[in-house]
Amino acid sequence: MKQYCDAVDAFLRRYNQHPDAVDTAALTAVFVDEMRAGLEGKPSSLMMIPTYLTSDGAVPLGETAVAVDAGGTNLRTALVSFAADGVKIERFSQRPMPGTQRPLTKDEFITQMTRILKPLAEQSQKIGFCFSFPAEAQPDHDARVVQFCKEVRISGGEGMMICKEIAGALKDLGVTEPLQFVLLNDTVATLLGGPAPETGEQIDGLIGFILGTGTNTAYVERRSRIVKLGEATGWSSMIINVESGMFDKLPLGEFDRRVDAVSENPGDHLFEKMISGVYLGEVIRQTIIQAAREGMFSASSDALRRLPPLTMVEIDAFLRRPYGDNPLAVACDTDGDHELMYTLIDRALERGAKLVTVNLAALMEQMNAGRRMTAPCRIVVEGSTFHKCFGYRARIERHMQNYVCGQLGRYYRFVSGKDVNLVGSAGAALLNT
Repeated sequence: MKQYCDAVDAFLRRYNQHPDAVDTAALTAVFVDEMRAGLEGKPSSLMMIPTYLTSDGAVPLGETAVAVDAGGTNLRTALVSFAADGVKIERFSQRPMPGTQRPLTKDEFITQMTRILKPLAEQSQKIGFCFSFPAEAQPDHDARVVQFCKEVRISGGEGMMICKEIAGALKDLGVTEPLQFVLLNDTVATLLGGPAPETGEQIDGLIGFILGTGTNTAYVERRSRIVKLGEATGWSSMIINVESGMFDKLPLGEFDRRVDAVSENPGDHLFEKMISGVYLGEVIRQTIIQAAREGMFSASSDALRRLPPLTMVEIDAFLRRPYGDNPLAVACDTDGDHELMYTLIDRALERGAKLVTVNLAALMEQMNAGRRMTAPCRIVVEGSTFHKCFGYRARIERHMQNYVCGQLGRYYRFVSGKDVNLVGSAGAALLNT
């Protein structure tokens, strides 16, 4: 009803949380400027990390690579090969990531990893290693660990060249064939792990996009634009890890600031805190609490003033069943309460969708991608917030159509696949060794 929309819009504008505070075109231009500054080695909130990896060429058919997906919760491994009729995944295994069940020293971590990888390394010497922790990529496809984080506790691991350490330990265990490691992060693996183009499909530009607990993007950049690498030759293009969650030239609202202030990293990853699953539920919670304090909800819905922490699971449950047995629905008392609640969440997702559009539009502008309807930019997407949160993807699609297609004259296609981290890791190994 219009009266609830008007009340919510006025409330959000007072706190600078309304979707209208996001000027899509102006913010896209700022995002592009930050990208270019990062590529040139100038001060920027975007790290624009060169990966020394390429997506050029076709993955060789019939050749097998070891794929490793080392995440914050699980370690997944497999043997992966590519054939004309699809991808074959064998000897798949999933176990808790070393360091999640108890703290480990660096040596204990390496020992556990090598024992797991030894049987696979005896089958293929090409190893794609998806490493979902901060690390500095090196030209030889290794990486220097910056830190272990999330739920993984490894002491003494900072600064180690992880692939070199594992390869040396595997040699000590009797793996005599020289191993060729390629390390990449999960967003790059997403970019490389999408389903193979169909016969007759043309693509103009390639992006990897994660919108789940966190967010990030990667894309393929012309080598000549990566100024900070100097005059090094041998690359016509290279995948860039944008670290887009760190973008900070943003119209922060009051509830964004409240969430940021009590986070583990105040002032950092501001873009991520406005759109991704681990933070957006709390931004919405702060919005609801303030609205309740100001008397927007009925007097009988007093529980809304002291809501417990919310995740996007609870937000999704309410959007799907506004009168169901989920915590937000139960806290509402009247039809008006339900309508106000739904409208507040709708506006939060609408703003998030505009910000996602800014991120993807900026990458397409930088690449000059998606210039024809018949050859769209391919955006490989992973993440539960994008795929599972009710209505979020639909809002993103609408803003992408209106701005990217309608105003910029660029075209895109969202695609997703199965086991993209494993497939992308194997593909990286086969393309880059």
